[in-house]
Amino acid sequence: VSALQLTRRALPGAAAAATAIGTQNALAAAKPVLVLGANGGTGLECVKYLQKKGRPCVAATRTGEFVGDASKLVTVAKGDVTDAASLASLITEQTGAVIFAASASRQADAKKTSNAKAVDNVGLVNCAKLCIEKSVPRLVVVSSGGVSKPSSAVYIFLNLAANGIMDAKIAGEDAVRKLYAAPGLAEKNVGYTVVRPGGLLRDPGLGVSAVELNQGDTKSGRINRADVAAICIESLDSKAAFDTTFECYYADTAKGLDDVMKSSAAAVG
Repeated sequence: VSALQLTRRALPGAAAAATAIGTQNALAAAKPVLVLGANGGTGLECVKYLQKKGRPCVAATRTGEFVGDASKLVTVAKGDVTDAASLASLITEQTGAVIFAASASRQADAKKTSNAKAVDNVGLVNCAKLCIEKSVPRLVVVSSGGVSKPSSAVYIFLNLAANGIMDAKIAGEDAVRKLYAAPGLAEKNVGYTVVRPGGLLRDPGLGVSAVELNQGDTKSGRINRADVAAICIESLDSKAAFDTTFECYYADTAKGLDDVMKSSAAAVG
């Protein structure tokens, strides 16, 4: 991530804030990273990557049960992003960072409360507010490529297939950016990163040499969840990724948004 000059917000005091970020990141590294949606495909990979780096984390799941491997670095917690009180119990001054990898439940009995709007919009916004209130150094949001292009094939397909998920994601993204642009917030050295992956696959990661990062939401492709997780975790300590939004996918799969659907369908079909 740090190899790419990503666009970040221009605010008074940003240079001084950038200097302070390094110091704050070092302190935050001793505090656990909260992974919301830790039983999901990307959330689970985030926990695995944090374990490899020897960084403590809290694996929060809707049920309070974790499907990953037990480790002294991992604390399992029950947490529902659609429940403000539940979020408040998880996000505290002792939280080193938050990875928002939660997704709407596929269980029929939970869909009324755990739908795209409740998770990707309302839940994310509540999460961001708490991160700001508690001065959590970084909030990393796992979003989706094509989310800012409502007329693209990617947006239309995913929005129909997942009950308005793209509408909810862009609304959540926009609200997060607005919250973090509030006057005086830069001095708190508290920021966000929005990661927009392409079509997600479950194969082993291919590594940084295979990944292309982009801004402008003009291209997408495919990428394995393991590499998305690596990008999310490495973004936590990256000055270049502070207060930024960017897309990620494998360079050799990159296509325009209206063409990427054909490529993704062929890969998983």
